[in-house]
Amino acid sequence: MKYTDHIPIHRRNQWLIVFSVLFFTIYSDQYTKSVAKNFLENQEIISVNSGLIVFSYVENNAGFLGILKGMPEYVQFILLNICVAIILLYCLYYLFSQKNRTIIHTFSLAVLTGGGMSNLIDRIINNGKVIDFMQFGIGSAKTGILNLADIYILTGSFLFGLLILATDS
Repeated sequence: MKYTDHIPIHRRNQWLIVFSVLFFTIYSDQYTKSVAKNFLENQEIISVNSGLIVFSYVENNAGFLGILKGMPEYVQFILLNICVAIILLYCLYYLFSQKNRTIIHTFSLAVLTGGGMSNLIDRIINNGKVIDFMQFGIGSAKTGILNLADIYILTGSFLFGLLILATDS
C-alpha cells in the first residue's frame, strides 16, 4: 500500500488534525515574528554559519518576496487582503466540510492554510505589512527574506502538489 492510497481518517480525527495544525502554524509564526520584532528591529544583520542563515528585520507590504512591489496600494490591498481572505475562507470551508480525505491531504492543506492565515493576521495588525526576518543561502544562492508562514505555505503547497501528482498517476 502506498501513502497515496485512499485511507480516509475519521471525521473527529480530521477536525483534530486541522485545529492542531492551524493553531501550531499560526502561533509559531506569530511568536517568531514577535521575537524578531523585539530583537532584530533596528539591529544589524545577524549571520549564522557563514551566511547559511541570515536574520534581519523587514516589514514587507508587497507580498511574497516583494512580488507586488511597485503596484498601486489599492491593488496590493485587493490582492493581499481581500483575495487572500476569500481563498482562505474557501480552504477552511473545504477542510471542515469534506469527508473521506487522507491524513496527508488534510495535513498539507491545513499547513498551507495556517501559513496564509498567519500572514493575513500580520497584514491586519501591522497596517498591511508582514514581518519577514530570515534568509537562507549557500554562497551567492540565497532566498528572499521570509518568515515561518511563508515556509508553511511553501511546504503545504509542495505536499499538496505531490499528492495531486501521485493521485493522478
